Amino acid sequence: MSVPSKRYRVQFSRFDYFIIGFTYVFFPLALMIAAFRILPTQRHHPYQGRNMRLVGWSLFGSYIICFIIFLLAIETSEEFLNDNLTLALCLLVPAIGCLVAADLADKKFQKLMGVYKESVLQQRLVYIEHIAFAAHQSPAHVTRDLNFMMKERMLPYGEIVNGELIIRSLHREPVTPLENQEDIEVQSVECSSCGARTVISRNEEKECEYCGTMIVA
Repeated sequence: MSVPSKRYRVQFSRFDYFIIGFTYVFFPLALMIAAFRILPTQRHHPYQGRNMRLVGWSLFGSYIICFIIFLLAIETSEEFLNDNLTLALCLLVPAIGCLVAADLADKKFQKLMGVYKESVLQQRLVYIEHIAFAAHQSPAHVTRDLNFMMKERMLPYGEIVNGELIIRSLHREPVTPLENQEDIEVQSVECSSCGARTVISRNEEKECEYCGTMIVA
């Protein structure tokens, strides 16, 4: 079965680019706007990378402007070097740290989406608490992440109703009630050969992704 798939990439909006550009005009206000921009979405996994990248580029722009101001205002080279070192520690180093953290956040969410896709498309889990167990996330985070993936067409179109993921293109038959759905209970099992952990359903056999050993729940 062909499933719509879309690779996750962080994209700045026009407003994000405006904030970064405004940094070169009046960076204190731009940093405040950036902070208000990221606060509502920082708890959402899909936007954490974008938020950190926005802060990183805003701090980098602030460093450039301050560097130019110091270059024009300070007369002695020794004083300039000392002030520039302080400036780099206050702005440039955090900027680089934010950009690195942004890449790590994107990779983490990319990996998390792989777990979601395996749980939904392969194991056909439909209850949010089962998917949350497989992904080691809270049900609230799973709900937000799945809604984002369906909105961005990384998963087939569906909806979440009363803790149940309904994707009609995948689940055309009635779903067994939660209290009777013991056969899809998932658990994390350690590979006897390499020690890697794999999430599988009860009574399921699955090959270890790392060493190829057959794992049985």
